[in-house]
Amino acid sequence: MKQTLQNSGITVLEMTIATGILALVMSAAFPLVDAMVSRFQMARDHYVAATLCQGRIERARGVPYSDIALMAEKGSTVDDFGNVFPQGRFRRTTVVRRDTPEAGLTTMTVRAQICICSRWGWRKFYHPLKTGKYICKFTDESEQMSFIFTEYKN
Repeated sequence: MKQTLQNSGITVLEMTIATGILALVMSAAFPLVDAMVSRFQMARDHYVAATLCQGRIERARGVPYSDIALMAEKGSTVDDFGNVFPQGRFRRTTVVRRDTPEAGLTTMTVRAQICICSRWGWRKFYHPLKTGKYICKFTDESEQMSFIFTEYKN
């Protein structure tokens, strides 16, 4: 009687070739995935910056009209929730102008600048970097909102 042997597994050579092809495909796809993650983070940063501006305006709406000028701030570093925080990823500036655009009105303009450090994934955990090639920096990339207040008299 004849016995037949069946090869039902894969050889080391086939596994090596498959691993090489997989590594080639992954290395080609990495720049695309990296760009996608960076764009997602940029969209998130702009959304958070706009929310910080809106939150500051909403906070001012609960303040008496005579105290709105106290909401002015220059370059406060804040976290994602608008809390003043030295390691925050956003720099918020609030400008309050009385009698603008006309007498009896007060214009509040809030600008939130975005630190571009957080675009590089792991760097958001070590933010802010104060030395080295990838030092934390705020650019002109920002969101800005304005609101006009008036005093209501009964």
